[in-house]
Amino acid sequence: MYNIVFFRELESAGVSTRTIRQAQKCCLLKLCSGVYTVILVCGDDSHHRIARFIEDTAWTDRHARTPQQELQDDYHYRELLRRLRILHYPRYRADDTVWGKSAAMLHGIPLFGIDSGPISVVHPRHSSKTREIHRSNRFVDDADRIGHSHLEVTSPIRTSLDLIRIRGQQEGFAAMEFVLRQGIFARFSAFEPKFGYPPEFLRLARRELVDNWYPVVGRLTTGQATARRMSDALNPKSESIAESYCSFNLKALRVGGFDQQVTIYDDLGFVSRTDFVHRATMTILEVDGVGKYVKVGRELMNRESDQHNRLLGLGYTVVRFRFKELLNLSVFATKLFSQAPELRKHLGAWE
Repeated sequence: MYNIVFFRELESAGVSTRTIRQAQKCCLLKLCSGVYTVILVCGDDSHHRIARFIEDTAWTDRHARTPQQELQDDYHYRELLRRLRILHYPRYRADDTVWGKSAAMLHGIPLFGIDSGPISVVHPRHSSKTREIHRSNRFVDDADRIGHSHLEVTSPIRTSLDLIRIRGQQEGFAAMEFVLRQGIFARFSAFEPKFGYPPEFLRLARRELVDNWYPVVGRLTTGQATARRMSDALNPKSESIAESYCSFNLKALRVGGFDQQVTIYDDLGFVSRTDFVHRATMTILEVDGVGKYVKVGRELMNRESDQHNRLLGLGYTVVRFRFKELLNLSVFATKLFSQAPELRKHLGAWE
């Protein structure tokens, strides 16, 4: 897949170092030292030996039909390159375990922004730093490691807990909610979120926490109290990193009484399934993810405008947050309480 080729393979095929350097401006993309992916069938005769390594034609077709700038602006494409780099890095040591941000990439745990820095691994005896890999001397219990392809990686639960310290509580919380949600779906496969959540959903989430999360929290060498407190506050109904950020902010401000993913009707029928509803104050919070309206067209915007007007007609106050407004707690709080001042009466409900 993805036409991965190593320097030694290119060299054995008679491709010179000079040709490899030239091809990186054309048909060859360097992932890390000694590892490349062939991305195009080019017209340069001197690159014909490189073309022999093309097996994944869908990969080369994608590059042929997509402008380079569009690929660079594509978050998922850049995330994939990062994942390929971690998977195919050639100089891992025995007993290396991929962890932290790199483990999150392999597990598909959403992070804000692409981490283009060194690969993060832990090792029980050694530590070292190079431009491409940071190795920390740290012990990880066998129970918190899993196999991923040919690599040892911290488990999704352990990875999300590690992110609390590495990336901060807000991003760690979002990672934890994602992992909890995925764990429930894997364990109880009958759910289809687009049709709503069954009454037992949160009860099953609690069982998942008790059975699978608390033991991992108990094996942490530091930060157990924070990890346990944050675990108990998780709500797997968050359907995006933006919703998790909003949920975290509400808990940080100690505003109680919000329910997530609530379906609202009026006399005409279904209006919307809202992200957050505070029934006592008739307040709705809606959050936009990164670039929500990019390439979605006018139809979605018109539909949401109609929903907004119908919600106002029912007496709700609707507060919409752009993603960047979720990143700063003071910005979030200022907007929240200026547009929905009645919520101040519900401060402290999380204590």
